[in-house]
Amino acid sequence: MIYLISNTPFDDESVEQISLCGIKFNKFNTDLSEFDALIVTSKNGINSLKFNSITLADILVFAIGKATALSCKEFGFTQIYEAQNSHGSEFGAEILEKLYGKRVLFIKAKETISNLDIYFNQNGIDISVIDGYENLILKKDISSKPKSNSILIFTSPINVRAFIQNLGWDDSYKAVAIGKATAQALKPYTDPIISKSQTIKDCVELAKSLK
Repeated sequence: MIYLISNTPFDDESVEQISLCGIKFNKFNTDLSEFDALIVTSKNGINSLKFNSITLADILVFAIGKATALSCKEFGFTQIYEAQNSHGSEFGAEILEKLYGKRVLFIKAKETISNLDIYFNQNGIDISVIDGYENLILKKDISSKPKSNSILIFTSPINVRAFIQNLGWDDSYKAVAIGKATAQALKPYTDPIISKSQTIKDCVELAKSLK
C-alpha cells in the first residue's frame, strides 16, 4: 500500500493519505508596492497574503515549484519567475544575482530548514522577512499507522517529524522524499528515494514504480 504523508489533498484511489500537520497563518500587515520583488517557497506564503487581505502590487515574484507559481498567478501576480531548482539552497543560488539592487520581501514559515533569509542577507541582499505561517503537528491515533512493507511518501521535513512522533517507524517501510531536505530528515530511519521532480504527482508515480 502507498501512503501519502501530507495535508495537501491528492486524488488517487490507489493512495491513502495521512494528514499529520496543520497550518496556522500569522497576522501581519505589509505594503507590497514598497518592494521590487517577493520570494515565496510555498503556496502558504500566498495564502498568508490572502489571510491578511494584503493588496496586490505589480512586482516580480520568485517561486519554488509549479504549485507555488500557480498560487501566485491565481492571486493576481503577472511577473512570476518559477525556479528551475526546487531545493532550498540551490534555489537561493539560482536567484541570487537577480535580487541585487532590489528591495526584496520574503514570506516564509516560522520554522525552516534552508535558512534562505540568512543566505540572502549574508550576500548583501536588501531583504525583509515575514514569518507568514507556522506548520503545526497534529495528534494522530496509532491505529493510523501504515502496515508493514508499505511505501510512504513524505512531502516535507515536518511531515517526517510528525509521522515519527505520532506513529513511529517500521524498518520494512520504503520511503519516497519530495526533496533533499525531506530526505535528510528521513536518513536516521531509512535510505529514501528522492523524486526527480518536486511534485506530489511525480512522487506518487515513483512510489508506484517501487511496488
